[in-house]
Amino acid sequence: MTSTTTDQSPSLLRWLARRWPTLAAIPLVAVSLYGLDDVRGLAFLLVLCPLAYLVPASFNRPGITWPAVLIGAVAVGPLRIFDLNPAYALLVASVVFVVLGTVRRAPGFGVQVIAAVLFAAVAVIAIEAGSRVLGGVLVAIGLLAHAAWDAYHHRVNRVVPRSYAEWCFVVDVILGVAAIVLIF
Repeated sequence: MTSTTTDQSPSLLRWLARRWPTLAAIPLVAVSLYGLDDVRGLAFLLVLCPLAYLVPASFNRPGITWPAVLIGAVAVGPLRIFDLNPAYALLVASVVFVVLGTVRRAPGFGVQVIAAVLFAAVAVIAIEAGSRVLGGVLVAIGLLAHAAWDAYHHRVNRVVPRSYAEWCFVVDVILGVAAIVLIF
């Protein structure tokens, strides 16, 4: 007689393998929230995450997204160690890729530039806001808006790999909700 129960571990392993971007996002969220005393400290993500769209869009090569994200993350580390806001350095990098994408006339690049400019504006206004609450609310709204941007790009599977769109969506949603909780 054969058993009607099946071993669920292979399907669990397959599910975990497919959800690696979600699982990889969780440690970043934890590191981002550790010791955070002002939600505006997350504003740099409103520049970094759109930059991860600008870089591959400027070359019309989605495959360079993850290397660009890793380089950006490594660049952010020393700035944060010295208590400098990395948003401004990332803005300079964004300008470089806007110029590069414009010169290369990358298809669909203009939409990425508009989004990057809007998210960067929210980041700068949030950082410079005199009120921690107002700045924090702007960061939270910006992160949740970027999560919508990620969801769209995950659905259409353009500009960045779906794995990045999923990873960034998870980071944005969790940090956006956490920002709201931490503000109030």
